[in-house]
Amino acid sequence: KVSRRFTMKQRMQAGKPVFGTFLKSYCPQIAEIIGYSGMDFVVIDCEHSNYSYSEMEDMVRACEISDMASIVRPPSCTPWHIHHALETGATGVQIPSISSVQDAVDAAVETAFYPEGTRSPNPSLRAAYFGFWNGEKNFLDTAKESSLCVMHVEDIAMVPHVEELCEIPQIDVLFVGPGDLSMSMGKPGKLNDPEVAAVIENIIHRGIKGGKMMGMLCNTPEAVKKYVDMGVTYILYSSDVGIIGKELRSLNKNIFDLYR
Repeated sequence: KVSRRFTMKQRMQAGKPVFGTFLKSYCPQIAEIIGYSGMDFVVIDCEHSNYSYSEMEDMVRACEISDMASIVRPPSCTPWHIHHALETGATGVQIPSISSVQDAVDAAVETAFYPEGTRSPNPSLRAAYFGFWNGEKNFLDTAKESSLCVMHVEDIAMVPHVEELCEIPQIDVLFVGPGDLSMSMGKPGKLNDPEVAAVIENIIHRGIKGGKMMGMLCNTPEAVKKYVDMGVTYILYSSDVGIIGKELRSLNKNIFDLYR
């Protein structure tokens, strides 16, 4: 069986889209269910949810059980948050709060081992099975081949610097954060506003031209089709909270309310 956890990066590099969702709630069972459902990955959202380091590790472990990739969005782009995420065994990190190209460089080098970066190669960490790593290749080579560095582009101030971000070798994916981007443009939440939509498409086209894989958050099937057709290969769809809430609203509206 080919592991989804260790092949997501290679599938994206081959031009195949992968699909995931944000995890907002601390519930390992939900992570397992999402994995068994066929999702390729989840983003454990430590920026906007209240995960402790131990809880983050529990969620990464639950993803492994269902052979699903785990990406951690740390609370910020600071090195220790990035280190903690990768040392739990997460497949990668999705780094927010980038306000300059130097921020992106400083964060990106923390995700890679020597000589490409400054990530600690400590073999006793959970990422290397506490020293019991038994993969076909050694841990460092496996991590280099499969680990993902996803960098947010979510501020209008960063849009002129897309080409510079594309030159940072440690970055695998540029992820457009549409909500924060729209807010930074003075149009919070107006993702279908022509100006906001044009900026999003501009970022995607320039990122692909610059050789980076691109990521996007979608909340409708129509959005998924639009961005996959544009060449986006890292698709996040809603969140665990959003998906569960939408289904519950549908149940109440279409079934239960008929009998109330």
